[in-house]
Amino acid sequence: MNSNNRRLWTAAMACLLACSISAQSAVFLPEGEPVEIAPNSYGNKSIRMVMNAANEPVIAFGSSGHLYVTKWDEEADAFGTPLEIDAASNVFMSDAEGPRMASQGDYVVLTYQLAGEWDNGARSVHSTDGGVTWSEPVAMVSGVTENHFMPCVGIDGDGNPFAGVKVGNNVATIYEGILRSEDGGESWLPAVNASDLADGNAMCECCPSLPFYAEDRYYDLVRNNNSNIRDFWLMSSPDGITWDAALDVDPLDWMLSSCPASGPTVTGPLGDANYLVAFMSAGGISGQSRVHVSQVDLGADGGAGAWMLTEPVTVSQFDNATQNVPMLAQWDGGNEPLVALAWEQNSGGYDIQLALSQGEEFMLTDIAQNLTEAWGGQHRRPEIGFSTGDDGEPLLHIAWQHSTSGTVHYLKGTIGEPSIMVCQEAPEPHIISEPDGIRIYLTEGWQHARWTVWDLSGRLLADGVHNGSESIWVPGNNLPSHAIVSIQQPSGARWAQAVKR
Repeated sequence: MNSNNRRLWTAAMACLLACSISAQSAVFLPEGEPVEIAPNSYGNKSIRMVMNAANEPVIAFGSSGHLYVTKWDEEADAFGTPLEIDAASNVFMSDAEGPRMASQGDYVVLTYQLAGEWDNGARSVHSTDGGVTWSEPVAMVSGVTENHFMPCVGIDGDGNPFAGVKVGNNVATIYEGILRSEDGGESWLPAVNASDLADGNAMCECCPSLPFYAEDRYYDLVRNNNSNIRDFWLMSSPDGITWDAALDVDPLDWMLSSCPASGPTVTGPLGDANYLVAFMSAGGISGQSRVHVSQVDLGADGGAGAWMLTEPVTVSQFDNATQNVPMLAQWDGGNEPLVALAWEQNSGGYDIQLALSQGEEFMLTDIAQNLTEAWGGQHRRPEIGFSTGDDGEPLLHIAWQHSTSGTVHYLKGTIGEPSIMVCQEAPEPHIISEPDGIRIYLTEGWQHARWTVWDLSGRLLADGVHNGSESIWVPGNNLPSHAIVSIQQPSGARWAQAVKR
C-alpha cells in the first residue's frame, strides 16, 4: 500500500470508527500495515510478547519442537533474526499450553516444557539485557516422580521469577503448584500447593494459569475443575510460600466435561487496588464462548481480595460469533489509566477485536474495533502491550497469529479520539425508554440500517431493518432492566448505546 492509499485508508477507517464506536472514548490508529516478523519456516505457535525497558517488544513464538525469540531493532526498524531457545531439545509448542513470558524492565524470563518430559521437563531461560542475550536453560524441577508441567511465569517485587505448574499424575486430583526462584532464575525451589483452598479437587489440566505480583502480594489465577464446573479462582499469598486465600472471580459456573484450554489475563490498578480479570467462558445466557471481564478489589480482606462484578464484552455481536483468548494491557503514562482488551472473534472467519477504556470507571463492554478486517486471512491469538512514544503519548503494540500464511504478524499504532465531525451526514440516533418499550429515532443518514437490541450477556432480544419510518418501536414485554441498542449501516458503520429501563 503506497503512502497516498494508506492515508486514504486511514481517513476512511477514522470515519468508520467515528460512527461505529461513538460511545468509546478512544480508538486505535495503526501506523501502516502489519509486518511479518519472520518467514513461515519459523512457525507461529505460542505467541507471547512483553515490553522491555527501552519500550521494545520482545516476542516468543515457534513451531513444533522449536522455540524462538526476537526483539524489535530500532536501528533496523524491524525485528531481528529470531534466536532459537534450547535448540538441542524438543520444546513442547502448543497455542494454549506452550511457553510463557514475563518482564520487569530489562529482565525477561521465559518458561517452557520439554515434549514428553512431563515430570522433570519444565525449563526456564532469562535475559538481563532486554531480550538481546539469553541464559542457558535451567531445570525448574528435578528428582520428582509426579508430573510438574505447563510452567507459567510471573515476576515478584524483588525481581525474582515465580511460576505456576500443574502437579499430579491424575487429572482428577491435579493441583496448582508454585515454584519460586530467589536468585533471578538461576535455580528454583520445590513446588508448594497454591490451590488447596479453591472449590473442587482439581485444576483444569490444560488451562494455563497466570501468576502475578501486585499490591505487595503474590497472586495466581487458575481455572479449577469442581465436578466439571470450570471457573476461575484467584489464589494469593503474602510470601509465595503460604497460600492462605482463594477467591472465586468467575460466577458463571460453566459446566463442561472437558478442559477449555483457555486461560485468564489481568491488569490494574484502575485506582486504589481495583483490577480487571478477563477470561473466556460459555457459562453465560448465550451458551457460547464469550469474553467476560471481572472487577476485583485486591485491597479487600487483607489482600485476599473481593469480587465486585462480571460483565461480558462487546454487545454488538451476532448470534454465531464466538470469542476467545483475551489479552489485557494498561498504560499509566497519563492522568488516567488506559486499558486495552484484545481477543479473537469468529463469525465465519477469525479477526482480532479491540476494546479501549480510559479512566477508573472502565467501559470494556461497548462496541469493539475490528483490527484486522482490512487485511485478508485468518487472524488469531493476539498479544498486546503498551509503550510510551517520543511525544509522551501511548503506543499500542499487537502481535497475532496469521493462520493463513503461517506467520506472526505485528502492528503498532497510536491511540486517538474519534471525531464525530467526519460523520455529520449521519447524526446520532436518539433513544427514548418508555414505560412499555423503547423508541428509536433514526435520522436521514441511517436508512436501511439494521437495528438490534441485546441484553448484557450478549443475547439478541429484537432486531430489524429501518424502513424509513419516523421511529422504531420495540415493545418492552421482552426487555430487561438494562439493554444495549446497536445500529449498523449497510456500509458497516455502527453506533450503540446502553439503555436503562
